[in-house]
Amino acid sequence: MTVSPQSPAPEPFDFAREVYELVRDTAPRLFAVVEEYRVGTEEADAFVVAWGLSYADGEAEVIAVEGQRRWQLAAAENVLRYFGRAENLSARLVWLAGTGVEAEAYAA
Repeated sequence: MTVSPQSPAPEPFDFAREVYELVRDTAPRLFAVVEEYRVGTEEADAFVVAWGLSYADGEAEVIAVEGQRRWQLAAAENVLRYFGRAENLSARLVWLAGTGVEAEAYAA
């Protein structure tokens, strides 16, 4: 049985709806690590270099797009120390708000 936000209103006790709400409320937040090159110039460009999950306790797991690098961190923002270290290059996290919703971008 598939349950989504568009499912009909629950009856007195709808276990499937309860399970959906549990999953929705405890899901980790998805984010990308983006490196930006020459921001503010005509040569500006950006690349997704890693993807991560941030959990309710603040800890995060991050996987690099290329290569075998993985990190387990106390906070998602801590991964930025590994990226954007070259001249004219900076890194930031871009948080995805959820399916079908525009991304929330936070400069870090």
